[in-house]
Amino acid sequence: MENEYVNEQGQKLLEKLKREKVLPSPYNFNNFKAPALDEYIVHDSTLREGEQTPGVIFSIEEKVEIARKLDEVGIPQIEAGFPAASEKQRKCVQALVDLNLDAQLSSFARAKKEDIDAVADVGADGIVVSLSISPYHREFKFKGMTKEAYIEKLDEMISYAESYGLYVIYSAEDTTRENDLEFLKNAYKTAEDAGADRARVVDTLGCAGPNGMSFLVKEIGTAVDIPIEVHCHNDLGLALANSLASIEAGASTVSTSVNGIGERAGITMTEQIIPVLHMLYGTSSFEMNQLTSLSELVQKISGIKMPPHTPLTGENVTAHSSGIHQHGVLVDPTTYEFYPPRMMGQKRKIYIDELGGRHGIIYVANELGITISDETARKVLERIKASFSSGARRSSYTPEEIKQLIDEIQTS
Repeated sequence: MENEYVNEQGQKLLEKLKREKVLPSPYNFNNFKAPALDEYIVHDSTLREGEQTPGVIFSIEEKVEIARKLDEVGIPQIEAGFPAASEKQRKCVQALVDLNLDAQLSSFARAKKEDIDAVADVGADGIVVSLSISPYHREFKFKGMTKEAYIEKLDEMISYAESYGLYVIYSAEDTTRENDLEFLKNAYKTAEDAGADRARVVDTLGCAGPNGMSFLVKEIGTAVDIPIEVHCHNDLGLALANSLASIEAGASTVSTSVNGIGERAGITMTEQIIPVLHMLYGTSSFEMNQLTSLSELVQKISGIKMPPHTPLTGENVTAHSSGIHQHGVLVDPTTYEFYPPRMMGQKRKIYIDELGGRHGIIYVANELGITISDETARKVLERIKASFSSGARRSSYTPEEIKQLIDEIQTS
């Protein structure tokens, strides 16, 4: 029987996606069980983590523009900055608070009273209290801090943040390199008892893999009742995979940034996790057709250009160059597009080069408002292939150049 390996819940999601013209692999839904996702499923950190990218410095006006776009997409929680870092940072967060966005605004703080005071003073809704936990950080950053001293400080700082009435997220920097699991679980439990609303598991160096993140999230989940967030760096190229493995293991929130910008190799991409969550788990609370323009906005403001083959929002991901693909997608888009480009705010593109075919030529002509015969398309294609074979050409033909070739052939 077709799809007999897909359970009833998986079948329902597949049917829902099919109605949206989304046709993923049915094997994704073998023994499918929808994860328990938090109302703050995406916690976007472009305005904090993203600004740690070398050379990226946002003005107040630019942060406001990005925050408004994030709100338009439907991001439920935005990490707005680090107000204790400088007067400009404080003013940035204050400006975002004054926007009265639908998104909840959190701000970053070290486990210091003056940092926590700064977050409360600017009127943020929530706070990320960061306290490094690994033996490397306790030994070298905190000059030999003992585990007992760590727990005592954690309890004091989480309680202090909670006393302001803030939504408190305990962020255990370098979680994945703390090898004492019982101490780790004790720290998260201490934070919960002190008033933390969420536990953030942090792969600070991007050195964990999906198996490690899954194990950690499951173990920490046995110690706390509050939701778990993951903040995965991309040093091994595993940030998205690690975030998904964490969700499968019980995490309910993913920390992200637009285009993945951030320290070193960055973190999980906002514009990737959202459609992936939709197509694998059925989440539908975002304006996905705004994600490509969100990515483009941050590219423009940050000055960091994404490669054209970037998944989901890249310039080439809805483009077809091979004649085989062009023929298939123009006969029926489902042959080479498993989701409609418009879902991501994209448009189908046909590139004409030496691998192209007649159907691609006809498509481009139609887009230009020109009707041509099969024979004309064949002659245009012959000229194009000849130009590449001679070495005279090394780039795709533009629509304007295709039009010029059509005119030359039809008037000859």
